[in-house]
Amino acid sequence: MMSREEALSLIKEHVSKENNIKHMIAVGGIMKELATKLREDAVEWELVGLLHDIDFEKCKGMEDHTLVAKEILKGKISDHLIEVIMAHNFENTKVPLDNRMKKGLIASDALSGLIVATALVMPSKKIAEIRKETLIKKFKSKDFARGASRERIALCADLGLSLEEFMEIGLEGMKKVAIELGL
Repeated sequence: MMSREEALSLIKEHVSKENNIKHMIAVGGIMKELATKLREDAVEWELVGLLHDIDFEKCKGMEDHTLVAKEILKGKISDHLIEVIMAHNFENTKVPLDNRMKKGLIASDALSGLIVATALVMPSKKIAEIRKETLIKKFKSKDFARGASRERIALCADLGLSLEEFMEIGLEGMKKVAIELGL
């Protein structure tokens, strides 16, 4: 199994924009916390979160996003984990959303954007300042962080989690990597 350090090193080979790297760390943080709460393999879940956008700067657009990642990651992580990564672009890859890790990645990916946007409007610009109630209010405001798909975040229900529970998990996971995120 690839270590977190090895994953970060591989990411830095393929991703140059600091905000993209931070996004991947954020999703890794949420996935690790989510796996812990769901009694899943936290190492695997974090790895998927970290690597999910490794090809984002190399692909033409959403039509080949994750297909390029498949080539980058082949032989480095299991085919099972590659399929999970490909599932977060299921609209284009047609990979079925048939397990918790796939749905967790999609929901965590979207939630990370909502949390970052919320942190950036806080006086301190820090995740530590965000309360679950604030995040729920921002979620309900359709004009706030439009890029954070509410539909994707709502996939948490398929994991047996309420929106409130998932937001709490997401906040906790991102707080644990907040120093790396500069938030």
